[in-house]
Amino acid sequence: MVSRKDVEDRIVAILREEFLKHSQETLEKYEAQIKSTVRWYVSSLPRHIASSEADDLESEAKIAFIDCLKTWDPRKGNLWTYVSLRLKGSMQDYLRKRGSDPVAGLYEYITSAANVYMAFNKKSIVHEELDKILHLDSMMEDLTDKEQAVIEGYYKKDRTFKEIGEDIGLSESQVSRICKEATLKIKGKLQEDPAE
Repeated sequence: MVSRKDVEDRIVAILREEFLKHSQETLEKYEAQIKSTVRWYVSSLPRHIASSEADDLESEAKIAFIDCLKTWDPRKGNLWTYVSLRLKGSMQDYLRKRGSDPVAGLYEYITSAANVYMAFNKKSIVHEELDKILHLDSMMEDLTDKEQAVIEGYYKKDRTFKEIGEDIGLSESQVSRICKEATLKIKGKLQEDPAE
């Protein structure tokens, strides 16, 4: 005998197939909401990144929307509720991969600057590297346990905000906020005390 869950699963599969057959029309129906989400996200970025990446971010959001049609389960809620969370994550991932994420960009800038410096100062490499490690360790001590877990997961282990959130029991947006705040703390300390 066929269970109710089997019947529901088949209905969901049929709905997904229909959405995908008419994905262009579905995309057009939600286009205003997608554009609004992209504008909101772009408004939070530095101006030079926002101006150069806005069109690509909109394309990335549309691709993410189509991908969501493949996995959306109507039993778990409204399509737009499901999609809106995924759009922001896909835009963040896109910028992160491109190296334009303001948070990831700071880490890459510090690392590349340190590498260039060490390449021209070979005699002091060991001393400078030790100072850098000690200085960074002292900055990390000023962060909360959650901030440390987020910074280490994101920068050292190259994990996504979603993966980190699952490990420490927070949502993806909470992890993103903590990462941004902790990075700003570290950046502030570097500006306060550039000699160290």
